[in-house]
Amino acid sequence: MCLQHSRARLSPDEQLAAEKSFALYCKPVELYNIIQRRAVKNPLFIQRSLLYKIQARRKKRIQLTISLSGCTNTQAQNIFPLYVLLARPTSNITLEGHSPIYRFSRICSLTSFSEFGNKDKTEATFIIPDLKTLSTSRACNLNIIFISCGQVGQIIGEDNCSGNKVEGSSLQKLEGKCAWGKIATKILASSLEKCVTLSTGVTAELVSTVTMSPSFLEPKFLEQDNCLTFCSHKVDATGSYQIKVRMSAEETGARDLSLSPYSNYSYNDVPPSILPEIIRLRAGNVLFNYKYYNNTMQKTEVTEDFSCPFCLVPCGSFKGLGCHLNSSHDLFHFEFWVSEECQAVNVSLKTDAWKTELLAEGVDPRHQTFSYRSRFKKCRRLETTAEKFRHVHSHIMESGSHEDAQVMSEDDYVQRENGASVDPNHTVHGNNLSPPTVLQFGKSRKLSAERSDPRNRQLLQKRQFFHSHRAQPMALEQVFSDHDSEDEVDDDIADFEDRRMLDDFVDVTKDEKLIMHMWNSFVRKQRVLADGHIPWACEAFTRSHGQELVQNPAMLWGWRFFMIKLWNHSLLDARTMNTCNIFLQGYQDGTSDPK
Repeated sequence: MCLQHSRARLSPDEQLAAEKSFALYCKPVELYNIIQRRAVKNPLFIQRSLLYKIQARRKKRIQLTISLSGCTNTQAQNIFPLYVLLARPTSNITLEGHSPIYRFSRICSLTSFSEFGNKDKTEATFIIPDLKTLSTSRACNLNIIFISCGQVGQIIGEDNCSGNKVEGSSLQKLEGKCAWGKIATKILASSLEKCVTLSTGVTAELVSTVTMSPSFLEPKFLEQDNCLTFCSHKVDATGSYQIKVRMSAEETGARDLSLSPYSNYSYNDVPPSILPEIIRLRAGNVLFNYKYYNNTMQKTEVTEDFSCPFCLVPCGSFKGLGCHLNSSHDLFHFEFWVSEECQAVNVSLKTDAWKTELLAEGVDPRHQTFSYRSRFKKCRRLETTAEKFRHVHSHIMESGSHEDAQVMSEDDYVQRENGASVDPNHTVHGNNLSPPTVLQFGKSRKLSAERSDPRNRQLLQKRQFFHSHRAQPMALEQVFSDHDSEDEVDDDIADFEDRRMLDDFVDVTKDEKLIMHMWNSFVRKQRVLADGHIPWACEAFTRSHGQELVQNPAMLWGWRFFMIKLWNHSLLDARTMNTCNIFLQGYQDGTSDPK
């Protein structure tokens, strides 16, 4: 539903003109709807592969920072160096006394508490999937693993660490006795879901307790695709202890939110029960202002989740929406602006988008010269007198009698475009056949009755012409008129307009509308033009849609009632109606052969 805004009251005539101005939006929107339906089965690209959608998904990922505080870990003084890594089990099958085999991609090292030392040595930073992805089955298996080798004194030197990242050569020092624990991201996701303001740039602080169990790190798995596993049989099971880990989480795109004035909004007055939904809706709400009537009036529409109002494609972000609109809907002009209250798009029609690029304004395309240049190399042939007619377009008239041929041969001289004269009786290398009659051709050529040759007009008067659509005889004035009867109709557009027209009927059921649409589409495509075509059309329609009709009893009875109406108007005979019902009965029994 659109809201209409006007600057002043309009008169009835001005209101009618304004409605016509706004109706100009319908034509390009219908065009985009047709293009979208045609691209459903054969899309040009995959939506998830678009760059702006990938960037929007990356901005929703969570940046997780892990550190240890000395105030809360007074009993754990000999745990450093502490290694933190993200790992996923390779299989759910575990041996007795062994942990699952974990595969990791990155490992960080903590050498002191957060209150002391360099920040790079006291924090471990990871990027984990967004909350929606963390709820999937694959992301649920992701774990944060802590490994402490401080009890055996295996301390890594400064030359093996770059920041808090551990080089591959130092991983061999993890082999042997150690203490390890883990935090499942599934538990972490359940805690972050309660932080409804996480998407607004607020950092969530969490504290988790990790139980560190003595174990033995198998050395053979570290050398095989960054895998590791722990064995509890080779060490004393006693001596477990706990550490309290402090974690801070924020969305990776939270820094960009501070740059937008639309994000500087306080939700203090919103009840906590509806706060998550309000934040989600407001973040993706976009106002579209449709300008019309010389940009003096506008109608406003609101979409959610950064969705396109024309094809309803969610674009992930306001920037992605701009990329989509400018690339996919270039028949409109868009202006993007963001304020503290809203993020909006002003839409207006491109007035010059519907003009042809090849013709000047006010020029009839039928009177315009069409130039064609072939890229293929022509074969070399002997020069003849016909080469003189290289720049002259010939027109061959079809004649049905000997008198017509005599009328055509009465032209002694025909003016060429450059003013030269050509004798049509001139023979070519002894050939008794005269070259075809040459008509004047140029940029100012016209095919109207005023500029036509009287002899050609006389030839046209002897023939009977029929309309290309109605198949009815045409008067001579219609033949010589400027109206083109050969305009083609796009079937998809005709079907779309037919459905829209049928939707206006309120006293007709849905199945009756469907039967009417199927019949209208059938007779249009099969060119059913006369009353005598109706019996054949009914029989062909039954053969074509019989299987579909018998599967829907309401449509079947609608088709039979329609045949009865045709019979009442003497358009359908009883024999054809009986044949159609026999076909339908055969489809119901499964014995009819539609061929």
